[in-house]
Amino acid sequence: MLTKNAGIGIVVAALLAAALAAPAAAQNSASHDVGLVRTSTGSFSLDVDGADLRTVLRAIAEFSGRNIVLGNNARGVVRIQLKNVAWQDALKAVLRANGLDYVEDGSVIRVDEAAKLNAEKVERETANARTLELVPLETRIVKLNYANAAELTTPLSSSLSKRGSVQVEKRTNSLIITDLPTNLDAVSQMALQLDSQTPQIEITAKLVDVDAQAINSIGIVWNHGIVQSQFIKDANGNSIPLRPAVSPSGNEILGGGVNAGIGSPAGRITVGLSEKFGDIEAELQALASMNKANIISNPRITTVDNREAKIVVGQKIPLIVQDVAGNPVSQLQTVGIQLKVTPHLTSEKKIIMDLHPEVSDLASGATVQGGLIINTSEADTRVMVDDGQTAVIGGLIRTNETMVHVGVPFLKDIPLVGLLFSTKTTSKQNRELIIFVTPKLVSDVAAETTPTPAPKPDNK
Repeated sequence: MLTKNAGIGIVVAALLAAALAAPAAAQNSASHDVGLVRTSTGSFSLDVDGADLRTVLRAIAEFSGRNIVLGNNARGVVRIQLKNVAWQDALKAVLRANGLDYVEDGSVIRVDEAAKLNAEKVERETANARTLELVPLETRIVKLNYANAAELTTPLSSSLSKRGSVQVEKRTNSLIITDLPTNLDAVSQMALQLDSQTPQIEITAKLVDVDAQAINSIGIVWNHGIVQSQFIKDANGNSIPLRPAVSPSGNEILGGGVNAGIGSPAGRITVGLSEKFGDIEAELQALASMNKANIISNPRITTVDNREAKIVVGQKIPLIVQDVAGNPVSQLQTVGIQLKVTPHLTSEKKIIMDLHPEVSDLASGATVQGGLIINTSEADTRVMVDDGQTAVIGGLIRTNETMVHVGVPFLKDIPLVGLLFSTKTTSKQNRELIIFVTPKLVSDVAAETTPTPAPKPDNK
C-alpha cells in the first residue's frame, strides 16, 4: 500500500514528465506538419505543396537549432520538393522563391524582403564609408632588409584603403605607409613578409670556338631547346627574317640559316645538356692543344632569382643612322657575342633559365644604302637544369678561309714570272661557337645561422 508521500512523489514525477514531453511534442510539430525528414547530419528532405511560409521556416529553425526572426512582410506559400539537402541551401531556396532573403546577425537569422535588406546594406556601407573619412590616419615606417623598397609599392598599393598611400625613402630603403589604423597593421605585415631574402645564383659561361668536325667527339646531348627566332639586322636595326636554308638534297632545314661570307655566323641555334662538364672541359683542353678549339671567354656573374644577367663579349662600332627628322647621327652598335640569362629557382631546387644568345658580325662587303649590314643569329629558349648542371648552346657556325702562298723566295714575287715559281692554296674551315652556361645556387652563410627577430615597425 502506497504511503501519502509516495503518492505525492508519483504525481510530481508525472507532471514533470508531461512538462518535458510538451516542448518536445511542440518541437516536432512544425517538422511533422511540413513532412520534413532528416536524412543525415545537417541534411533533410522536404516535400510541400501550398504550405505556409512561416510553418516551413519554423521547421527549418527546429531542425538547425538556429533562431529565425521574420519581418512583417515575410509571407508566402511554399511549393517545393527537396531531397537530401543542407538546411542552409533549403533556406535560400525557400526564401528566394518568395522574393525574400536573410542576413545573419550573430546567432540570429533575420528574414525579410530582399530589396529591403539590400537597401539596409547600402545604408550601412555608406555610413561606414562616411565614418572612415573622419577617422584620423596613422603613419608607420617599415625598414626593409632585402627587397628594394620601390619594387614593393605596387603590390602594397592594392591593399591600401582609398585614403592610404605609400612612399619610398631611398636613403634607408624604407617604406612610409599612411593609412587607417585598422588597415595599417595588415599592410605593414605584408611588407615584412615580402621582404624575404632572395636566392642568389652564380652564372658561369664559357664561350668556345671549336672545329665543326670535332663537335661530335665532345659528348653533348642536343635538341633540348626550342628556337623561337632567327634573323639578321641591318644598320638601322631593322630585323630581316632569315629564309630557311636548303640542304644539297633540296630539303628545307628547319630553323633557318645564313649563307654568309668569312667571319659571319651561320646555321641553326640548338640547345643541349651536359651531365659531366668536367669530362667536356678536359676534351676541350685536348682540342685546344691540337688547335681545334679556342676558349674565347670565361665570364662569371652572380644575380638574384628572377633577375636578368647579361654577358657581352665584343666591341661597339659607330654606325651612321637617321633620326626622326632625317638628319644623320652616329650610333654605337654592339657587335660580337651577347648572352642574357634570367634564372628562376623552383621549390625542388631546380633552376629554370630563360636564355637569349645573340651572335652578330659585320657582313663582308655588303652595304645597305651606303651602310653596313650586321648579320645576327639569336634565339629565345627555356631550359631546366639541376644545380650545377650545364646547358649548352650551339649551332653558330662560321667559315674561316685561309690562303697560303708558297714558292721560291724573290722569284715568286716577280709579276707573271712568279707564277712559274709559286703555288697558292686556299683552305676553308668550319668553326662553331659553343656557349656553356652553368648555374649554381650560392649558399648563404647568414641563412644557416639563427635569424634575429625583425624590429617592430616604428609609429610616427
